[in-house]
Parts: sequence; structure tokens; C-alpha cells
Amino acid sequence: MPRITAKKVQQVLGRRLKLKRPTFKLERLGPRISGLVIDTAFRRMDDLRRQNRIMDALEAEFGPSAIQLVGMILAYTPEEWDLPLEGKMKHRTRKAG
Repeated sequence: MPRITAKKVQQVLGRRLKLKRPTFKLERLGPRISGLVIDTAFRRMDDLRRQNRIMDALEAEFGPSAIQLVGMILAYTPEEWDLPLEGKMKHRTRKAG
């Protein structure tokens, strides 16, 4: 089985999904590349459609062995990625009186 790089996965996803200004956070975890991609192209898509588009692009490039080469790659929009974490939200205080 060929070994691929995070850079190659970025190139494939950028080209095949027509990403405009993607941010990738990919790393090798064992034999697979996993991580996330952030781009406006994922707006108005549910999670399942995003995953299907990512896997379709990878399979079109690497064939059926894509699932053995690439692990989970999650997709976010910039707005979703920039949401504050629940534990980090600022709480409003009420004024007395």
C-alpha cells in the first residue's frame, strides 16, 4: 500500500473540492492521515454530506484504498471553527439595582 503525505491530501482536497482559502490541520496517526479542514465551501452542508464529499474526492484520486490511507478528516466552516468553547464563554453579570 502506498504511503501518502498530509501535503498530498491537502492538494487533492483543495483541487477536487474547489476549496477557496482552506486551512488544514492534518497529521499522521499511525498509517493514516487524519485531521480537519476549514473552508467556506462547506457552508449549507450537513456533516454527512461533508464527509461524503471528502471521501469521494479521496477515492477519485487514490482509488478504493483511500480508506486505508486516510482516516477521519472533519470539515468545518470558518464560522464554526471560530465558535468559543463552552467552558470559555464569558458570562454576563447583572447590574444591581
